[in-house]
Amino acid sequence: MTIKRGFTLVEILVAVMLTGMLAGLALAPVAMTVRRTIDTQREYADMSALSRTVNFIARDIFQAMRLSSNVLMIADHEALGSKADDALLFMTTTPAIQNMAAGTVVYKTAEGGILHNNIIPGLYRWVFPGKMPNAINTETLKGEEGQLVLPGVTDFSVEIPTGSHEDDRKKEYSGPLPKGICIKIARKSEEKESEIERIIVFP
Repeated sequence: MTIKRGFTLVEILVAVMLTGMLAGLALAPVAMTVRRTIDTQREYADMSALSRTVNFIARDIFQAMRLSSNVLMIADHEALGSKADDALLFMTTTPAIQNMAAGTVVYKTAEGGILHNNIIPGLYRWVFPGKMPNAINTETLKGEEGQLVLPGVTDFSVEIPTGSHEDDRKKEYSGPLPKGICIKIARKSEEKESEIERIIVFP
């Protein structure tokens, strides 16, 4: 008479553990590839958003009133953490699209706070029909009165290239439309910061 012997609980647990380890080793490369793909897509989306924003600003400046002697202003400013928080102001015919007088467009970052907790931190755009750039105090601008261009912007820097060397740039400027302008935008999303810097040349 033969005695049928089954598997003990220990043997079953060992078999399950070994199977799990083999499956984990086999699926690890797949999981890593999926994660890299997701990170790449997220990074591409961030860079694409930054690139679209710079192009939007460039198109806006192309509408600037080139004949005026005080077309463009850059107010150099640093926020907490040595982040650039510049203000870009320029005279433009853009308000005419809405049947308003030519005026000034302003780009600057805005953040929420205790008194402005409904503000989404990011890069904002304000339009002031009939006003010159030097008549606007950028320190008193309120985010709720502007248009959110890109959320999550932590660094907005604008400079005027003045020579062939990288450091030959003006941080403060007031005058006619220059030959070119350098715009740098940094954006933080999901604990990752993306950055773009582009020089826009005007014909």
